[in-house]
Amino acid sequence: MRKCMICGKRGLFLKVDALGRCNECAQKEREKEAAEAREKAEKEEQEFELYYSNLLLRLKKLQEDIEFDDNPIEALSIIPLIRDKVNECEVLKAEIHNPQYENKLFDKLVKSITYSDDFSRKYGIGRLETFDIGVRVNSISKEYSKDEIFSDIDRRIDTHAKHLNNIIKSIQNSAAFQKQIDAITDSNVEISNTKHNKRATSELNEIIKYTNITAKTCFDRLGSFVVIDTETTGLNLTRDNLVEVAAIRYENWVPIERFHTLLNPGKHIPDEASAINNITDDMVADAPAFMQIIDSLNAFVGKSNIVGHNLPFDLKFLYRYGYDFTANKRRYYDTCEIAKKTLKKPKLKWDKDFDEYVIDYDCDYDVEDYKLTTLCDYYQIRDNMFAHRALSDALATGELFKCLAKDRIGI
Repeated sequence: MRKCMICGKRGLFLKVDALGRCNECAQKEREKEAAEAREKAEKEEQEFELYYSNLLLRLKKLQEDIEFDDNPIEALSIIPLIRDKVNECEVLKAEIHNPQYENKLFDKLVKSITYSDDFSRKYGIGRLETFDIGVRVNSISKEYSKDEIFSDIDRRIDTHAKHLNNIIKSIQNSAAFQKQIDAITDSNVEISNTKHNKRATSELNEIIKYTNITAKTCFDRLGSFVVIDTETTGLNLTRDNLVEVAAIRYENWVPIERFHTLLNPGKHIPDEASAINNITDDMVADAPAFMQIIDSLNAFVGKSNIVGHNLPFDLKFLYRYGYDFTANKRRYYDTCEIAKKTLKKPKLKWDKDFDEYVIDYDCDYDVEDYKLTTLCDYYQIRDNMFAHRALSDALATGELFKCLAKDRIGI
């Protein structure tokens, strides 16, 4: 006589399975196991969705823009926040490679791949927008590889971490440069009501001759000068005006005194100009007009030689709006022109695919262009994250002048 091991039912014709269960008990057990399996699967899916949501949230926070003060010394305060983001990069990588969810994550990522067109879809050339990377199927298996996709994601996160570390380095270097500026004695900017007439700049080309530096030039005699830099509302001499002027006096190649003021141009500062120099209407609302500080600037510059980068631009604006620096005999040094005689630019070559001339990076060259920021990078004068303010550019130009002089003379 057979007996069910679950319910205890007996009978000569009772059918039991290999586990000693009658049909009714076996069915109940199967239903219970199926319910438990569904419950387990649902729980695992919920846990994965929670894991994936947290992953996306962590990624979103990591990608958030970092806002910091225009003053690099003030910006030092956010470095701990940036370092936290760098650490988050490693945490994110560890979460992505969590063995409990790695396979499910791969399946979900593959389903989220987007394609630009039917050709890309056919040949498996897609994009993972979540991590901003391109992906393609394995050339042999014709399927997406988990190892390849995860390696690409790791590289993307590592690149972001490197970018964050570069921001930290930029802030630290810029703060150090700003401290050099702050250490220079500040000259008092006095307001004057003297009227200065606008001048025609066409005559400057005849009056001013820019001095070159050669191997025979005496380095020590070059070291005393005033470097000038301006910021304007635009590039048009007739339509635009000055919004900032800075000058730094060097004695024996040492910056010893600075002159600096914002200027009210008497008109709206275009957004394009503000985007470059970070000077807004509110910042200059209570600032003096350029005419009011001309006497003070003239007294500061005196009879000193004048140095500037793309100096003709600054001189034309200064002269146009009333500062007659030609009244005193002096020398003028344009670091942009001196750089052109000192450092090589790459040659251009014709690109048939783009139907235009492009830079030939295979040729021997020093710098891509002669912008102040490029030359500062070349000579490691400053970090350019906080560039395009007159005082910073003035000190950078003074240091650039020194570097170029050494190269020209052969020191």
